[in-house]
Amino acid sequence: MSKDRQKHRKCHPKQIDNDNSSSKTNDKSTADLNEAKSIAEPIRIKVLTLGSIRVGKSCFVKKYCEKNRFESSYVPTIGVDYGVKHVTRDMVNTSSLSIKIDFFDLSDHDGVGSPSGDPNYRDVRNEFYEDVDGLILMYDVTDKPSFEALRSWLIEAREFGVSSSNTTLTVVGNKIDQCPRVVTEQEGTAFAAENSAAYFETSAKSGLSVDEVFDYMLRETCKNGYYK
Repeated sequence: MSKDRQKHRKCHPKQIDNDNSSSKTNDKSTADLNEAKSIAEPIRIKVLTLGSIRVGKSCFVKKYCEKNRFESSYVPTIGVDYGVKHVTRDMVNTSSLSIKIDFFDLSDHDGVGSPSGDPNYRDVRNEFYEDVDGLILMYDVTDKPSFEALRSWLIEAREFGVSSSNTTLTVVGNKIDQCPRVVTEQEGTAFAAENSAAYFETSAKSGLSVDEVFDYMLRETCKNGYYK
């Protein structure tokens, strides 16, 4: 993790010297001020979405960031798409934690589903795997090849340093509002369990379970005393 990463920052009041009554108030005021400043500074969380084109990754992120927005016209992501959202979560001491989530949607250009061997696109994606806090592997439940491609995407992510020990990994089966379904929930759950990941089924169109995915990811990423 980079040195300026703030997600493990804790806010503890200074120890007060009980024998020095004249400095007690000043010390407490300084501690309170430092704590307030620390809480006010947002921590940064980096989230990647990986998967074949047309599985709904961009719509999924836009639904979370902009709630009622859904892009019905399809515009494929070529290379990398970026988004950001600020959220506030309760800490265990009832204070609030400000979080800035940076989203990077990584896709491929050739439309075959799995990440291609094109060195240009591979090198671009490589730059974004560093210091990842959350990784979403997404497939379309009506498209079997997109599910089968997840393994290749995960292999690439691990090749460039992503691991379950330092990254919250989530598998998402999207488009459950559409038919016919060709990938069962049991298949998705089994793949997630095999790779120590959580599993969700969503609809980026209706918003079903979209918030639940990110609530889980924030809770796991910020679980060191920040998220209640």
